[in-house]
Amino acid sequence: MKPASYTLSKTTDWLPDGITLIAEHAAQIDPVAKTVATTGGQIVPYDFLVVAPGLVLDHDAIEGFSLDLVGQNGIGALYAGPEYAARTWQAASEFTEKGGIGLFTRPATEMKCAGAPLKHTFLIEDIASRSGAAGKYEMYYAAPQQALFSVPIVHEKVRMLFEERGITSHFGHRLKSIEPGTKRATFVETKLDPITKVEMQSEVEMPYDYLHVIPPQRAPDVIRQSGLSWADKWTDQGWVEVDMKTLRHLRYPEIFALGDVAGVPKGKTAASVKWMVPVVEDHLVAAIEGREGAAVYDGYTSCPLITRVGRAMLVEFDYHNILVPSFPDVIAPLEELWISWLMKEVAIKATYNAMLRGKA
Repeated sequence: MKPASYTLSKTTDWLPDGITLIAEHAAQIDPVAKTVATTGGQIVPYDFLVVAPGLVLDHDAIEGFSLDLVGQNGIGALYAGPEYAARTWQAASEFTEKGGIGLFTRPATEMKCAGAPLKHTFLIEDIASRSGAAGKYEMYYAAPQQALFSVPIVHEKVRMLFEERGITSHFGHRLKSIEPGTKRATFVETKLDPITKVEMQSEVEMPYDYLHVIPPQRAPDVIRQSGLSWADKWTDQGWVEVDMKTLRHLRYPEIFALGDVAGVPKGKTAASVKWMVPVVEDHLVAAIEGREGAAVYDGYTSCPLITRVGRAMLVEFDYHNILVPSFPDVIAPLEELWISWLMKEVAIKATYNAMLRGKA
Protein backbone atom coordinates (compact mmCIF):
# COMPACT_ATOMS: atom_id res chain seq x y z
CA MET A 1 0.00 0.00 0.00
CA LYS A 2 3.05 2.29 0.45
CA PRO A 3 6.47 2.63 -1.25
CA ALA A 4 9.54 1.40 0.62
CA SER A 5 10.74 4.97 1.13
CA TYR A 6 7.72 5.59 3.36
CA THR A 7 9.18 3.27 5.99
CA LEU A 8 12.83 4.33 5.94
CA SER A 9 14.78 6.99 7.83
CA LYS A 10 18.19 7.43 9.44
CA THR A 11 18.86 6.96 13.15
CA THR A 12 20.87 10.19 13.13
CA ASP A 13 17.76 12.12 12.06
CA TRP A 14 16.15 11.41 15.41
CA LEU A 15 18.93 11.77 17.98
CA PRO A 16 18.74 14.83 20.24
CA ASP A 17 21.76 17.04 20.87
CA GLY A 18 24.32 15.78 23.35
CA ILE A 19 23.92 12.09 22.45
CA THR A 20 26.96 10.08 21.36
CA LEU A 21 26.08 7.55 18.67
CA ILE A 22 28.22 4.43 18.57
CA ALA A 23 27.39 2.99 15.16
CA GLU A 24 28.28 -0.59 16.07
CA HIS A 25 26.33 -3.57 17.33
CA ALA A 26 26.49 -4.55 20.98
CA ALA A 27 28.39 -7.83 21.05
CA GLN A 28 28.43 -8.62 24.77
CA ILE A 29 26.91 -7.25 27.96
CA ASP A 30 28.59 -7.86 31.31
CA PRO A 31 25.92 -7.07 33.92
CA VAL A 32 28.38 -7.59 36.80
CA ALA A 33 31.17 -5.37 35.48
CA LYS A 34 28.53 -3.03 34.00
CA THR A 35 30.08 -2.84 30.55
CA VAL A 36 28.97 -3.29 26.95
CA ALA A 37 31.42 -4.60 24.35
CA THR A 38 30.80 -3.61 20.74
CA THR A 39 31.51 -5.45 17.51
CA GLY A 40 34.23 -2.85 16.84
CA GLY A 41 36.07 -3.75 20.03
CA GLN A 42 35.00 -0.85 22.24
CA ILE A 43 34.27 -1.45 25.92
CA VAL A 44 31.64 1.01 27.12
CA PRO A 45 30.94 1.26 30.87
CA TYR A 46 27.50 2.17 32.20
CA ASP A 47 25.74 3.12 35.41
CA PHE A 48 22.33 2.29 33.94
CA LEU A 49 21.51 0.34 30.80
CA VAL A 50 18.39 0.29 28.64
CA VAL A 51 18.30 -2.65 26.23
CA ALA A 52 16.03 -2.23 23.23
CA PRO A 53 17.59 -4.31 20.42
CA GLY A 54 14.32 -5.66 19.07
CA LEU A 55 14.29 -9.30 18.02
CA VAL A 56 15.81 -11.51 15.33
CA LEU A 57 14.12 -13.62 12.68
CA ASP A 58 15.06 -17.30 12.75
CA HIS A 59 14.55 -18.17 9.08
CA ASP A 60 16.91 -21.14 9.37
CA ALA A 61 14.39 -22.86 11.64
CA ILE A 62 12.23 -23.59 8.59
CA GLU A 63 13.83 -26.30 6.48
CA GLY A 64 14.04 -25.52 2.79
CA PHE A 65 13.37 -21.80 3.24
CA SER A 66 15.70 -18.89 2.57
CA LEU A 67 15.11 -15.23 1.88
CA ASP A 68 16.40 -15.75 -1.65
CA LEU A 69 13.13 -17.56 -2.38
CA VAL A 70 10.87 -14.63 -1.50
CA GLY A 71 8.94 -13.38 -4.49
CA GLN A 72 9.45 -16.58 -6.47
CA ASN A 73 7.29 -19.69 -6.87
CA GLY A 74 4.51 -18.20 -4.80
CA ILE A 75 6.55 -17.54 -1.62
CA GLY A 76 6.08 -14.43 0.50
CA ALA A 77 7.78 -13.26 3.72
CA LEU A 78 7.18 -9.70 4.89
CA TYR A 79 9.23 -9.42 8.04
CA ALA A 80 12.78 -9.06 6.68
CA GLY A 81 12.24 -5.48 5.51
CA PRO A 82 10.86 -3.26 2.74
CA GLU A 83 12.68 -5.12 -0.05
CA TYR A 84 11.06 -8.39 0.99
CA ALA A 85 7.68 -6.73 1.41
CA ALA A 86 7.92 -5.67 -2.24
CA ARG A 87 8.98 -9.17 -3.30
CA THR A 88 6.14 -10.65 -1.26
CA TRP A 89 3.66 -8.47 -3.08
CA GLN A 90 5.00 -9.77 -6.41
CA ALA A 91 4.13 -13.32 -5.36
CA ALA A 92 0.86 -12.35 -3.67
CA SER A 93 -0.36 -10.25 -6.61
CA GLU A 94 0.09 -13.21 -8.96
CA PHE A 95 -2.12 -15.22 -6.60
CA THR A 96 -4.76 -12.47 -6.46
CA GLU A 97 -4.94 -12.51 -10.27
CA LYS A 98 -4.72 -16.25 -10.98
CA GLY A 99 -6.15 -17.85 -7.85
CA GLY A 100 -5.28 -21.27 -6.45
CA ILE A 101 -4.48 -22.23 -2.86
CA GLY A 102 -3.31 -19.52 -0.46
CA LEU A 103 -1.59 -20.78 2.70
CA PHE A 104 -0.90 -18.32 5.52
CA THR A 105 1.20 -19.18 8.58
CA ARG A 106 2.16 -17.98 12.06
CA PRO A 107 5.13 -19.07 14.22
CA ALA A 108 4.95 -20.83 17.57
CA THR A 109 7.14 -18.19 19.24
CA GLU A 110 6.18 -14.76 20.44
CA MET A 111 6.32 -12.31 17.53
CA LYS A 112 6.17 -8.71 16.42
CA CYS A 113 2.51 -7.71 16.20
CA ALA A 114 0.68 -10.98 16.70
CA GLY A 115 -2.16 -9.65 14.54
CA ALA A 116 0.08 -9.20 11.49
CA PRO A 117 -0.49 -12.71 10.06
CA LEU A 118 -4.23 -12.08 10.20
CA LYS A 119 -3.89 -8.68 8.52
CA HIS A 120 -1.98 -10.15 5.60
CA THR A 121 -4.51 -12.95 5.24
CA PHE A 122 -7.44 -10.53 5.27
CA LEU A 123 -5.81 -8.12 2.82
CA ILE A 124 -4.88 -10.75 0.25
CA GLU A 125 -8.34 -12.33 0.43
CA ASP A 126 -10.00 -8.95 -0.03
CA ILE A 127 -7.84 -8.05 -3.02
CA ALA A 128 -8.26 -11.52 -4.57
CA SER A 129 -12.05 -11.30 -4.19
CA ARG A 130 -12.08 -8.16 -6.35
CA SER A 131 -9.43 -9.21 -8.88
CA GLY A 132 -8.91 -11.86 -11.51
CA ALA A 133 -8.85 -14.63 -8.91
CA ALA A 134 -12.43 -13.97 -7.79
CA GLY A 135 -14.17 -17.32 -7.36
CA LYS A 136 -10.99 -19.25 -8.17
CA TYR A 137 -9.10 -19.40 -4.87
CA GLU A 138 -9.05 -21.23 -1.54
CA MET A 139 -7.42 -19.81 1.59
CA TYR A 140 -6.07 -21.55 4.67
CA TYR A 141 -4.62 -20.10 7.87
CA ALA A 142 -2.32 -22.47 9.79
CA ALA A 143 -1.11 -21.61 13.28
CA PRO A 144 0.50 -23.57 16.16
CA GLN A 145 -1.87 -21.94 18.64
CA GLN A 146 -5.42 -23.04 19.39
CA ALA A 147 -6.87 -19.58 18.81
CA LEU A 148 -6.75 -16.88 16.16
CA PHE A 149 -6.08 -14.14 18.72
CA SER A 150 -5.01 -14.19 22.36
CA VAL A 151 -8.03 -12.13 23.48
CA PRO A 152 -11.03 -14.52 23.44
CA ILE A 153 -13.62 -12.01 22.25
CA VAL A 154 -11.32 -10.91 19.40
CA HIS A 155 -10.64 -14.54 18.49
CA GLU A 156 -14.38 -15.10 18.15
CA LYS A 157 -14.82 -12.01 15.97
CA VAL A 158 -11.97 -13.06 13.66
CA ARG A 159 -13.32 -16.62 13.54
CA MET A 160 -16.67 -15.27 12.36
CA LEU A 161 -15.03 -13.08 9.71
CA PHE A 162 -12.93 -16.01 8.47
CA GLU A 163 -16.06 -18.13 8.22
CA GLU A 164 -17.93 -15.42 6.30
CA ARG A 165 -15.07 -15.06 3.84
CA GLY A 166 -14.31 -18.76 3.39
CA ILE A 167 -10.91 -18.79 5.11
CA THR A 168 -10.29 -22.17 6.75
CA SER A 169 -8.29 -22.30 10.01
CA HIS A 170 -5.93 -25.13 10.94
CA PHE A 171 -4.99 -24.91 14.61
CA GLY A 172 -2.04 -26.72 16.15
CA HIS A 173 -0.04 -26.47 12.91
CA ARG A 174 3.62 -25.35 13.08
CA LEU A 175 5.43 -24.85 9.80
CA LYS A 176 8.42 -27.20 9.73
CA SER A 177 9.65 -27.16 6.14
CA ILE A 178 8.82 -26.19 2.59
CA GLU A 179 9.52 -27.74 -0.81
CA PRO A 180 9.57 -24.80 -3.25
CA GLY A 181 9.85 -27.02 -6.33
CA THR A 182 6.65 -28.94 -5.67
CA LYS A 183 4.97 -26.12 -3.72
CA ARG A 184 4.28 -28.20 -0.64
CA ALA A 185 4.61 -27.21 3.01
CA THR A 186 5.07 -29.64 5.89
CA PHE A 187 3.59 -28.85 9.29
CA VAL A 188 3.98 -30.48 12.68
CA GLU A 189 0.41 -30.96 13.87
CA THR A 190 -0.20 -31.16 17.61
CA LYS A 191 -3.42 -32.73 18.88
CA LEU A 192 -4.66 -33.70 22.33
CA ASP A 193 -5.56 -37.37 22.64
CA PRO A 194 -9.20 -37.35 23.85
CA ILE A 195 -8.65 -40.38 26.08
CA THR A 196 -5.15 -39.98 27.55
CA LYS A 197 -5.13 -36.15 27.34
CA VAL A 198 -1.55 -36.43 26.07
CA GLU A 199 -0.35 -34.25 23.22
CA MET A 200 0.26 -36.24 20.05
CA GLN A 201 2.31 -34.95 17.12
CA SER A 202 2.33 -35.91 13.47
CA GLU A 203 3.45 -34.37 10.20
CA VAL A 204 0.98 -33.01 7.68
CA GLU A 205 1.69 -31.89 4.12
CA MET A 206 -0.29 -29.08 2.53
CA PRO A 207 -0.08 -27.81 -1.07
CA TYR A 208 -0.01 -24.12 -1.95
CA ASP A 209 0.11 -21.70 -4.83
CA TYR A 210 0.90 -18.79 -2.50
CA LEU A 211 2.60 -19.34 0.87
CA HIS A 212 3.20 -16.62 3.45
CA VAL A 213 6.06 -17.52 5.80
CA ILE A 214 6.56 -15.88 9.19
CA PRO A 215 9.63 -17.38 10.89
CA PRO A 216 10.14 -18.03 14.61
CA GLN A 217 11.35 -14.90 16.41
CA ARG A 218 13.84 -14.70 19.26
CA ALA A 219 15.93 -12.30 21.33
CA PRO A 220 19.30 -11.38 19.77
CA ASP A 221 22.32 -13.47 20.77
CA VAL A 222 23.82 -10.58 22.75
CA ILE A 223 20.88 -10.82 25.16
CA ARG A 224 20.78 -14.60 25.37
CA GLN A 225 24.54 -14.97 25.84
CA SER A 226 24.87 -12.21 28.44
CA GLY A 227 22.70 -13.89 31.06
CA LEU A 228 19.85 -11.38 30.87
CA SER A 229 17.15 -13.82 29.74
CA TRP A 230 14.53 -15.63 31.78
CA ALA A 231 15.76 -19.02 32.99
CA ASP A 232 12.31 -20.58 33.38
CA LYS A 233 10.19 -18.81 30.73
CA TRP A 234 10.56 -18.51 26.96
CA THR A 235 13.77 -20.53 27.28
CA ASP A 236 13.92 -21.11 23.52
CA GLN A 237 13.39 -17.40 22.82
CA GLY A 238 15.48 -15.57 25.42
CA TRP A 239 13.41 -12.51 26.30
CA VAL A 240 14.85 -10.26 29.04
CA GLU A 241 13.88 -11.13 32.62
CA VAL A 242 12.07 -8.00 33.77
CA ASP A 243 9.33 -7.06 36.19
CA MET A 244 6.16 -6.86 34.10
CA LYS A 245 5.04 -3.60 35.73
CA THR A 246 8.31 -1.63 35.89
CA LEU A 247 10.31 -3.28 33.04
CA ARG A 248 13.29 -3.37 35.39
CA HIS A 249 15.54 -6.42 35.38
CA LEU A 250 14.79 -8.74 38.29
CA ARG A 251 18.44 -9.60 38.98
CA TYR A 252 20.26 -6.50 37.76
CA PRO A 253 18.35 -3.38 38.90
CA GLU A 254 20.56 -1.08 36.78
CA ILE A 255 19.10 -2.63 33.61
CA PHE A 256 15.76 -1.92 31.95
CA ALA A 257 14.28 -3.48 28.81
CA LEU A 258 12.02 -1.88 26.21
CA GLY A 259 10.01 -3.15 23.28
CA ASP A 260 10.14 -6.54 21.60
CA VAL A 261 12.98 -7.89 23.75
CA ALA A 262 11.18 -7.37 27.07
CA GLY A 263 10.07 -10.62 28.68
CA VAL A 264 6.50 -9.67 29.52
CA PRO A 265 3.21 -11.39 28.57
CA LYS A 266 2.24 -8.69 26.04
CA GLY A 267 3.96 -5.85 24.31
CA LYS A 268 5.64 -6.60 20.97
CA THR A 269 4.06 -3.61 19.23
CA ALA A 270 4.99 0.04 18.72
CA ALA A 271 1.86 0.98 20.69
CA SER A 272 3.24 -0.93 23.67
CA VAL A 273 6.55 0.92 23.42
CA LYS A 274 4.67 4.21 23.53
CA TRP A 275 3.41 3.22 26.99
CA MET A 276 6.57 1.44 28.11
CA VAL A 277 8.94 4.38 27.58
CA PRO A 278 7.38 6.72 30.19
CA VAL A 279 7.46 3.88 32.74
CA VAL A 280 11.17 3.21 32.16
CA GLU A 281 11.85 6.94 32.19
CA ASP A 282 10.09 7.34 35.53
CA HIS A 283 12.00 4.51 37.20
CA LEU A 284 15.33 5.44 35.61
CA VAL A 285 15.15 9.05 36.74
CA ALA A 286 14.02 7.93 40.19
CA ALA A 287 16.98 5.50 40.42
CA ILE A 288 19.43 8.25 39.46
CA GLU A 289 17.93 10.46 42.15
CA GLY A 290 18.03 7.66 44.75
CA ARG A 291 14.28 7.18 45.13
CA GLU A 292 11.58 4.74 44.02
CA GLY A 293 9.67 5.21 40.80
CA ALA A 294 5.87 5.08 40.72
CA ALA A 295 4.84 4.47 37.11
CA VAL A 296 3.32 1.11 36.12
CA TYR A 297 3.03 -0.58 32.73
CA ASP A 298 -0.27 -2.47 32.61
CA GLY A 299 0.46 -4.43 29.43
CA TYR A 300 -1.28 -2.03 27.08
CA THR A 301 -0.97 -3.00 23.45
CA SER A 302 -2.83 -2.06 20.32
CA CYS A 303 -3.54 -3.86 17.07
CA PRO A 304 -5.14 -1.91 14.23
CA LEU A 305 -6.39 -5.16 12.72
CA ILE A 306 -6.88 -4.57 9.00
CA THR A 307 -9.72 -6.66 7.62
CA ARG A 308 -10.10 -5.12 4.15
CA VAL A 309 -8.55 -2.38 2.10
CA GLY A 310 -10.19 0.64 3.72
CA ARG A 311 -11.47 -1.16 6.85
CA ALA A 312 -9.89 -2.13 10.16
CA MET A 313 -10.72 -2.89 13.78
CA LEU A 314 -8.81 -0.91 16.44
CA VAL A 315 -8.21 -3.57 19.08
CA GLU A 316 -6.59 -2.34 22.33
CA PHE A 317 -6.11 -4.53 25.39
CA ASP A 318 -3.95 -5.12 28.48
CA TYR A 319 -2.22 -7.94 30.38
CA HIS A 320 -5.59 -9.31 31.44
CA ASN A 321 -7.04 -9.44 27.89
CA ILE A 322 -9.45 -6.68 28.84
CA LEU A 323 -10.35 -4.33 25.99
CA VAL A 324 -9.21 -0.79 26.81
CA PRO A 325 -10.38 1.40 23.91
CA SER A 326 -8.84 4.88 23.71
CA PHE A 327 -11.89 6.31 21.93
CA PRO A 328 -14.83 4.37 23.41
CA ASP A 329 -17.48 6.84 22.21
CA VAL A 330 -16.05 7.12 18.71
CA ILE A 331 -14.49 3.80 17.71
CA ALA A 332 -16.10 0.46 18.55
CA PRO A 333 -13.12 -1.92 18.86
CA LEU A 334 -14.76 -4.92 17.18
CA GLU A 335 -16.33 -3.14 14.24
CA GLU A 336 -14.72 -2.88 10.80
CA LEU A 337 -14.48 0.88 10.38
CA TRP A 338 -12.95 3.23 7.83
CA ILE A 339 -11.77 5.53 10.64
CA SER A 340 -9.69 2.71 12.12
CA TRP A 341 -8.15 2.15 8.69
CA LEU A 342 -7.47 5.90 8.41
CA MET A 343 -5.65 5.84 11.74
CA LYS A 344 -3.50 2.96 10.48
CA GLU A 345 -2.79 4.55 7.11
CA VAL A 346 -2.28 8.18 8.16
CA ALA A 347 -1.96 8.70 11.90
CA ILE A 348 0.34 5.87 12.95
CA LYS A 349 3.44 7.11 11.12
CA ALA A 350 2.98 10.58 12.62
CA THR A 351 2.60 9.02 16.07
CA TYR A 352 5.62 6.80 15.50
CA ASN A 353 7.72 9.79 14.43
CA ALA A 354 6.59 11.68 17.51
CA MET A 355 7.72 8.71 19.60
CA LEU A 356 11.16 8.88 17.96
CA ARG A 357 11.35 12.52 19.00
CA GLY A 358 10.31 11.69 22.55
CA LYS A 359 7.10 13.67 22.12
CA ALA A 360 4.43 10.96 22.41
